[in-house]
Amino acid sequence: MKTKLLIYLSVLITSIIMSCNTVETKTAVEPYVENLHIEQNTSIVALSKSLHPSKDFVAFKQHENDRSFHSDIAFYEVVLSYGPSQDPNPIFLLANAYIATNQQNYGIRYFENILERFRFQMSGEVRSNYLSAYALLRASYADNVSLFIRMGWVKETFKVLEEAQNLSQNNPLVHWVSGIIYAQVPWFFDKKEEALEELLWLTNRPELEPTPGFYREVYHYLAKLYAEEGEMELAKSYLVQSGYTDYEPKMLFSGWFSTTKEKGLLFAPTPWIEEVIPNRVFAVRGFGFSDLHFVVSKNGQELLSIDAGTQPYSYKEGYEFLLEQYPDLPPLTTGLITHAHWDHIGGHTYLKSLGPGITLYGRENFQGTVNRILKNHSYTQFRGVNFKDSWVSEYKPDAIVDSISEIHIGQSKVKLIPVTGGETEDALLFYFPELELVFMGDALMPFYGEPWTEEGFINEALEVMDTALDLNPKYILHGHVGITILYKNTEQLSAYRDAFKWLVNETKKHLRNGYSSKDIIRLNLIPPGLQNHPEIFISYLSPRDHIIARTADHMVGIWQEEVSGKDPEGLDVITSVERGRFLQLYLGLSGNQVVKALKKMIDNGDNELALQMAIAAESRYPANTKITNLKEEAADRLRSSVQFFDPFKFVTYTEIIGKEHHPISKE
Repeated sequence: MKTKLLIYLSVLITSIIMSCNTVETKTAVEPYVENLHIEQNTSIVALSKSLHPSKDFVAFKQHENDRSFHSDIAFYEVVLSYGPSQDPNPIFLLANAYIATNQQNYGIRYFENILERFRFQMSGEVRSNYLSAYALLRASYADNVSLFIRMGWVKETFKVLEEAQNLSQNNPLVHWVSGIIYAQVPWFFDKKEEALEELLWLTNRPELEPTPGFYREVYHYLAKLYAEEGEMELAKSYLVQSGYTDYEPKMLFSGWFSTTKEKGLLFAPTPWIEEVIPNRVFAVRGFGFSDLHFVVSKNGQELLSIDAGTQPYSYKEGYEFLLEQYPDLPPLTTGLITHAHWDHIGGHTYLKSLGPGITLYGRENFQGTVNRILKNHSYTQFRGVNFKDSWVSEYKPDAIVDSISEIHIGQSKVKLIPVTGGETEDALLFYFPELELVFMGDALMPFYGEPWTEEGFINEALEVMDTALDLNPKYILHGHVGITILYKNTEQLSAYRDAFKWLVNETKKHLRNGYSSKDIIRLNLIPPGLQNHPEIFISYLSPRDHIIARTADHMVGIWQEEVSGKDPEGLDVITSVERGRFLQLYLGLSGNQVVKALKKMIDNGDNELALQMAIAAESRYPANTKITNLKEEAADRLRSSVQFFDPFKFVTYTEIIGKEHHPISKE
């Protein structure tokens, strides 16, 4: 379900009674005070000394057996307990995680603790962020509140939103939450006009969109509101903009990923250009999986391309989009290839077609990377159904780089630094001293190699970070906008390096003592002191599970022991076939009983379990369409949880349910 306020008409009968019981919300806020020092709370977890919640939040210490485990929730509950976050991203990512896993009851208590404990340390804008996320949790939980008090619950939620608006009137997050909630409440609350006002306020201010893709639900709910008013042309226009013409997901989506059969995976939901350094460095996004970067040479006579995109057509579209916005750019003469993954060399044939003298610089050991990616994937919505192997198999650099060297292009000095990156062995860093800029490609891709490929270099990733830090650049650009956000400057990268090193060491310690990667992930390992580095909260969490899994991949055999000795990975060949037989032949469940069990799994936040069992049940009870609907809901909840930082899971879950997630269309 989405954040629907399922309030039945019978509530109307009790509205007069319950409106008298609504609790007043305090609107006064004390002057902002800088974060006070909170004593660090650590504990021995298995074999590690790990950060735990501050003492005022010990009730959220761990996910016990009666509460489903979710790595992101466990992490945020710890680090946010040490003070209010000035960055709204962790706040809303935590709220989204609570909603996706049906753990709003925990989330509401957690946010109430935050709002009370840190009330004197929050600026008006920071408090408005927390209040908005809190309101979203309350709204999405309304149908779980008893009918007798539900009217008061909803009215109290409205007051929370009003307080947030009074504190920060131009905060797009407040308007987004208000518009989404008001658009869904029943007619007798008389909020439709306010919903339109809030949502249109956002569409009239595209420059305030927190991240590309965040307004997707704005267009979605405008389409619904106008359809209710009978204004079908407007409704159709906004529905097209939302990308929900074929399938309406059962969760909110405000992330940047899109995935379709034709275009594959896009890391940006709509085309856009960031002028990183005015008149010199451009990041073009929304054309293929990877970003396209272009650098104007010092003398202004040549254009350099960093990497060659995902497909020839996506590179062509991105390059032409750049020229439309900046028609006076010089001719493209050079391609600098950071590594030979498909999404960085797939468009090299088009790049080369732009001129007979165009030179591609790349590593001498590129062939191993190319060979690994020449495989027929089960999932086609990464590269697109029409992806041709020849787009990568025919790649060969014109200028081979096998040692540190320098080149000069249009009076620009470029330092070429071959490294074994965290992802591939053929990584190549490009440093522009004059611009204080280094291009790192995917050397710090959070997955440390494609998840289904035997690659990734954990130890070498540390060396890559040291190499980049030694350059002391002002700008650090990566192959995908998400990675650039995570590690965009030396301050972030330096703090992350220390946390990364700690996690790798602790992971190896556990692996040597019989822990599987799943065992270690469930420990919620957080290095002591991380609470003092909010700039890397997301930078650490995003790759954490992948670092653990990749380290295990290189250290153990085809089996992983599992610390209890009762559930080793690789021991059996249990598949959806056996799970289906278990449900029907051994438990003797009817289709409707399976539906009831699946609903309970989703209600308890066991989305991964629900998806696995739904897939198994679908083949055993083919006539029961409710099972398919629940399969889609479980997958949508999982997609929602990873919609910002795990494109591989996002696409996989999308294809499992046979859907597409279209880009946002700007009409």
